[in-house]
Amino acid sequence: MGIRPDSMQAIAWAIAAGATGLAGALIANFFYIVPTVGETLGIVAFVTVSLGGFGSVPGALVAGLLIGVIESLSGYLIGAVYKDIVVYVLFLFFLWFRPQGLMGKM
Repeated sequence: MGIRPDSMQAIAWAIAAGATGLAGALIANFFYIVPTVGETLGIVAFVTVSLGGFGSVPGALVAGLLIGVIESLSGYLIGAVYKDIVVYVLFLFFLWFRPQGLMGKM
């Protein structure tokens, strides 16, 4: 069909690398620069993808919005220190009853 998969894959990797570099540069303005600066963000990203269902882009989108709302509400109502704990506990309870995620297939 005229589309070379190798070049498309290279372009996708280049866009992903550029977006990652840009995100890292923007996050550096808000956090101290230490080796574990992205640890919390990485764990929340993993929770988002697994809550949405692995391989489901719409599920990850819905899970991201849901986690954002839960973090904001729990940070406002309970306190900013406990917002991550609330998300992780709700994530564990949700996966107890639906291990494939929101929109994952089993």
